[in-house]
Amino acid sequence: MAESYYHAVGILAGNRTKTVKNKTKDQILIQCVIPFIASRTINTTWGNKTNAIQALELRVYSTSKAWDSKVDGKFEEWIKNIGSKNRFNQLRKQAEETYGSTRHRVFVVMPIQGEKYGTQNDQRIYKEFDERFKKIDRLLRKYDCLTIRIDKEHPLDEMVRTIKEEIKRARFIIADMTEERPSCYFEAGYADALGKKVLYIASKNSIIHTDQRTVIHFDVHMNVNYFTNHDEMIEKLEAAIVKNKKKLFPDNTQDQ
Repeated sequence: MAESYYHAVGILAGNRTKTVKNKTKDQILIQCVIPFIASRTINTTWGNKTNAIQALELRVYSTSKAWDSKVDGKFEEWIKNIGSKNRFNQLRKQAEETYGSTRHRVFVVMPIQGEKYGTQNDQRIYKEFDERFKKIDRLLRKYDCLTIRIDKEHPLDEMVRTIKEEIKRARFIIADMTEERPSCYFEAGYADALGKKVLYIASKNSIIHTDQRTVIHFDVHMNVNYFTNHDEMIEKLEAAIVKNKKKLFPDNTQDQ
């Protein structure tokens, strides 16, 4: 019988798991595989609400019958007993070929600041960087790019390894140096050492201390595109992309 049911298991921080069960292949691709490739997240649904959950690893299994908790018991034991193998790599390749999800990977270096559910000030800081990333992502889609940012839910060792892997795979890097975080300098420096093209941006004033002017280290400050708001950020970033198009897209796929 054909394998018609697909199940995704996201491995979360703290040895936790989140499972998306009894879906079609396309549903698993769209709901789990593509988001994981893009931002190490998977989408889960509860009623009409969809949530994005950070995942360290994604496993995908296919079966000829749907999983039924009353008949089959625990999902993990059921999958192990029927001998289903992890098919994530196969589906990742299909996602790249069918959906073009990794044609031009762009890694975004950005301060990890604020808290989604923290104090009002923490929420303000979190929202600013989150909105900034969304604006950048929207711009890069015009150039057939997949925008990638690593969130802080990863354990430190896993996060550093993943960051290095994504920088190696990226077509080019966008580095937001606002707040002058050591981690951002490390990531931008690592990319530069690999010969990656880095586009630097920064807000003119600190997000954490709004009355404090942003000062970038002398090694890169002459190449930074400073902005005061999101519109100016996108305008300057797009101008930098257009100016450096031949270097960023050497295969001439962006000659429209």
